Amino acid sequence: MRYLCALVLLASFPLMAAERQRNNVHTTQWDNVLPQVADGPGWSSRITLVNMDSVPAAYNLWFYHEDGSAWNIQLKGLTGESNLWTGTIPVGGSLFLETPGTGTETNVGWAYLETGYWISGMAAFKASWMASNDAEAVVPFTSEVDTDFFIPFDNRNGYVTSLAIVNPWLDRSAPVTVQFRNPDGTSLRLPDSFTLAPLQHLMFETTNKYPETVGKNGVIEFVVGGNAGASALGLLFTPRNSFTSVHAVSIDPHYFN
Repeated sequence: MRYLCALVLLASFPLMAAERQRNNVHTTQWDNVLPQVADGPGWSSRITLVNMDSVPAAYNLWFYHEDGSAWNIQLKGLTGESNLWTGTIPVGGSLFLETPGTGTETNVGWAYLETGYWISGMAAFKASWMASNDAEAVVPFTSEVDTDFFIPFDNRNGYVTSLAIVNPWLDRSAPVTVQFRNPDGTSLRLPDSFTLAPLQHLMFETTNKYPETVGKNGVIEFVVGGNAGASALGLLFTPRNSFTSVHAVSIDPHYFN
């Protein structure tokens, strides 16, 4: 199983663990969901946060397992384990976080950035299970309110596109319809549908879940209902097991606010 990945560390600003439940998921209008985090033997994740605001920016960074339960994660150079890490980034400052990439099994989940300030960032996924060299890919944080978005896929010539999708909402399920389209816009297969429970994360290889896509390329359209939203990303693996990130494209939902 090829795993998608995402989150890292190297902290030079105040950061501390805290224990409480997220009270309000809607404290920021900015991109704030990291749809994939992986850590364990062969995988590690780096996160970079940047304060683009004109004042010091406080934040909460939450980690969740695939089923939405709290992920008490360790970060390099910091003490203890927690599913919630908090801190303040100075004006024009940045924060670098990294998972340890150790242990006996790979843990997979996602992260949520809660802030009332203009903080943005990205995550770098590192795979070190190849004998000759490491592979890395970078993805940005995404919006929690996307309801119609596309991710390119390419499963030709031994390439495989893997996907991760998450429902970041605390209080509602997210029904998702998936449609694979050929480059000319026609349907590659009948639409599929599934429902993500609150905070649930799902990942899969497109060639395993949808065998009709083997040897094909195009885009995958995701439509989310239930007055919810979802966040997603893809990783494109080559026959040599190197990979690159594939980002979702959509109309900016803030455009309509």
